[in-house]
Amino acid sequence: MKTAEELYSERLNRIKVAITLQKNDRPPFSMNSSAFCVKYAGGKLSDMVTNVEYGNSLILKAVKSLGVVDCIQGGADFPPMMGTVYLSPTKLPGRELPCDTLWQIDEKGLMTEEDYDTIIDKGWNYFSQKFIKERLGNLYKDIEYFMPIAPKLNKKIVDEGYPILTEAVALPPFETISGARSISKFMRDLYRMPDKVQAALDVILEDTLESLRQQIREVKPLTVFVGAARAAGDFLSLKLFDRFMWPYLKKIVEVVVDEGSFAYLHLDMCWDRFLDYFLELPKAKCIFSPDSTTDIFKAKKVLDGHMCIMGDVSPSLLTLGTPDDVHAYCMRLMKEIGPDGFIMAAGCMLPANAKVENVKAMLSATCGK
Repeated sequence: MKTAEELYSERLNRIKVAITLQKNDRPPFSMNSSAFCVKYAGGKLSDMVTNVEYGNSLILKAVKSLGVVDCIQGGADFPPMMGTVYLSPTKLPGRELPCDTLWQIDEKGLMTEEDYDTIIDKGWNYFSQKFIKERLGNLYKDIEYFMPIAPKLNKKIVDEGYPILTEAVALPPFETISGARSISKFMRDLYRMPDKVQAALDVILEDTLESLRQQIREVKPLTVFVGAARAAGDFLSLKLFDRFMWPYLKKIVEVVVDEGSFAYLHLDMCWDRFLDYFLELPKAKCIFSPDSTTDIFKAKKVLDGHMCIMGDVSPSLLTLGTPDDVHAYCMRLMKEIGPDGFIMAAGCMLPANAKVENVKAMLSATCGK
């Protein structure tokens, strides 16, 4: 029987081989849902909020029970931290929501037009820290609580033999500001005050890249989470994408690679119109992870031989489909997207209410059974 250390090494190697487009024994399976794991292990979603150490122990319990899992995507989880992504309040189970209700971003658009000037004049780090403390008070307290214990929780995951896919985050400025400002207000800003928005995004990028380099050097993450959704084709014209999104995302990825990590491109919504852009990113250094809205088979044709692809079993299939449906789709992914340069995972996130038998069908297909 292999030790946890041996299993960790084997799983980590399998992931690296997939990302670097080499021949693999089988595709890795990435677990990307604390919510599903907690429920599978017999807990409630509020356990992740009211007792974070217990909640994370349930995740490990579920992963070990399921078998085949090669990595836990984000490491230790604490749902209130979702608010840092879009600088918005989060409604949480056990607080504002019933105990078994999924956490929800409550996008209020607390950032004002005048705040662009503050960012430009005083910098992103100054503004974001002040914003969180003064306008998102609960989030500030949650950050103070969670950050000291996160390393201990992550160590438990590693000690059990599971690599953490990503322990660092760097979002394109577009994404964060669209949440802080609210998507509707921000879209109007792009037309009403484009120069001011761009000036602010440039300042945010500068501070983001400085923090990113420091984060990678301290944590040495396998990959850096580079998330994007609201800049997809569902929202932006090519002209706006070229000005307000792509240069920033590309620069972040270049810094990630320059510092020795891989970029995990978590891409929600439909990116079909922008697939060619990803050929500009360093070869065999990124994971292209769509959420089942992008045509993953089209992405394979465009990115074949250039970028590892992750996904993209849809939440609807995992909740409403049959095990045979799930297995058939996963085998298609294995054949047409993999087996090499491919990581099996749910699109975006394994839903909390996925059928257990459907998840097991994914795992079975991953092993070619």
